[in-house]
Amino acid sequence: MAPGFVPPVPTVSRKATMTSTDAAPAAIAPAPPVLAEVVRSGFTEGHHRGSLVLLAADGSVERTLGDPGAPVFPRSSNKPMQAAAILRAGLELSGERLALAAASHSGEPFHLDLVRKMLAEHGLTPDDLQTPPDLPLDPVAAETYLAAGNVRERITMNCSGKHAAMLAVCVRNGWDTASYLDPAHPSSGWSARSWPRRRASRSRRSAPTAAGPR
Repeated sequence: MAPGFVPPVPTVSRKATMTSTDAAPAAIAPAPPVLAEVVRSGFTEGHHRGSLVLLAADGSVERTLGDPGAPVFPRSSNKPMQAAAILRAGLELSGERLALAAASHSGEPFHLDLVRKMLAEHGLTPDDLQTPPDLPLDPVAAETYLAAGNVRERITMNCSGKHAAMLAVCVRNGWDTASYLDPAHPSSGWSARSWPRRRASRSRRSAPTAAGPR
């Protein structure tokens, strides 16, 4: 062998080494469409992507963007449907009480006062709530709340209005209040029946959230 000679490195083709267990590269899903832009001083500095579906009053689909059938965590957007279930289960709610049951609140004093009142009207107290302890959602309300020496409580969590209504409907119907978050509880059954009948089957997946029964 001549001095300085370097033998060539043998090459092996990919085709020769591929086995039956090798998987083909997964296809990359297309990015969801841009639904909104964040514009500052005429400059677009951010995009919000997602999917949407617009329904007519009769439940028919008028327009879709992206994949509206994809599973999501609906979070507090479930509240109006849960409030509808509470009404159908026999609890009389209207005005500010219905508004508090159907939405998140910011934890201001008048919100907390109404939650306490709704609970007291049915022989309940904030101790019956099973929301996770939290601070008021509104930053100013949270600062004021902490400055007064308060700590995280169940009633200051932004879902406590809905939970107060859920507990109230339990009392109204003679249902157990200690297990109202159990998926097998009657209140959860009413909530499930309030979902639109036209929802896609794969969108029925659910998972526990701080907001209570799904």
